[in-house]
Amino acid sequence: MRSARLGPRVSSDRYAAATNALQAKRVGLPRGGSHSVTCRAEQQARMGHKRVLLLAHGKKAETPEFKEAYAWLEKVGHHIDLMKTGSPEDMSKGVKKLIAHFDDYDILIAAGGDGTINQVVNELVDQDAPKDTCLAVLPLGTANDFATSLTIRDDNLVQAMQTAVQGVSKPVDVATANGKSFLNMATGGFGTEAAKQTDSDLKDKVGGAAYLITGMTKVHELASKHAKARAPSTTHDSSTKWQKQEHGEKGTVDSWEGDLLVLAVGNAQQAGGGMKMCPEAKIDDGLLDITYVQNVPPEKVPELLQTLAMGGRDNDDLAESIKTMRVPWLEVECSDDLSINCDGEPLNDKKYKFEIQKHRIRLMVPPTAKDLFQDSKDLEDKQRQKEKELEAQAPAKAVEMLENLAM
Repeated sequence: MRSARLGPRVSSDRYAAATNALQAKRVGLPRGGSHSVTCRAEQQARMGHKRVLLLAHGKKAETPEFKEAYAWLEKVGHHIDLMKTGSPEDMSKGVKKLIAHFDDYDILIAAGGDGTINQVVNELVDQDAPKDTCLAVLPLGTANDFATSLTIRDDNLVQAMQTAVQGVSKPVDVATANGKSFLNMATGGFGTEAAKQTDSDLKDKVGGAAYLITGMTKVHELASKHAKARAPSTTHDSSTKWQKQEHGEKGTVDSWEGDLLVLAVGNAQQAGGGMKMCPEAKIDDGLLDITYVQNVPPEKVPELLQTLAMGGRDNDDLAESIKTMRVPWLEVECSDDLSINCDGEPLNDKKYKFEIQKHRIRLMVPPTAKDLFQDSKDLEDKQRQKEKELEAQAPAKAVEMLENLAM
């Protein structure tokens, strides 16, 4: 993607004069007054204008919250191509447009829920988008698990839009399940079955908590699946019977067989409306975080759901059941079909292979997302550096805007 097209630099005297004139006008001082006033227009003048391709879920794009965030984007002078999507075909057309005119855009913003983001990511990978494609997220869904992991709030879309165009661009991994891409998490087993049955009206009323409520009411449907798993040799909990076996050039591969109640394969940390299934996952480390749950008595399921929701792993009563590992790939085979929720896309198969593509795309994130990155120290440093650069450049067009406002 092209770099931001900033206007020619202008003298600091002219910039200061325009700012002071506007401040004086706002407080009724004579021109040239030095009264200090916080001026939104001044902040806008310091931002580099970007060209944005905005793919927005059709229905969600009609909400007042989205319209307010879009109005902010227009007001600060960014160039926007808005495409409202109502089908996967629309999403595909939007990504094709991005790739065909790649040098004309700085950022692709996906506005929608986890499912919308998943569709965009799959189109980017399937259409072989360049690795420096920069994606941003505007959370408009029910759970917004991925945005929440990034500390992007869904109750302040203007702030989320600011992150989309002013955040820090970071390389991130993309995971796959049987070739289907996902940014956040693939989950299977009891929790996935409960999520499939979650009522849409309940989701509208209580948001992501609807998944947890439904799970509590489906305890009587609890059922494990007999499964076999294979993964590269790694450190496993001593109570889990993984066996080592040689596997040619791939080196040592571990195998396991047993009953599987819940499976979570995380590129990021949470799913199911706030369930921190993989609380230690990093989205840039080239590895998958795996959490799997073996047999749990039905009376312990509410306690299990609460433990998973809080990201806790120190529950002594469940320590023998909740297992974790971190690997670049994982193969799972069940005795019968296993339903997987792959960032909102349902999959159903007996065999799965989960893999990771390291640093497949770039993502715009706020500095507060540091817990999701292995390489996190640079987040706040980059943000401060970016602000200083934009302030130093003071685009001529933005200064002219200040001068016009001050007239």
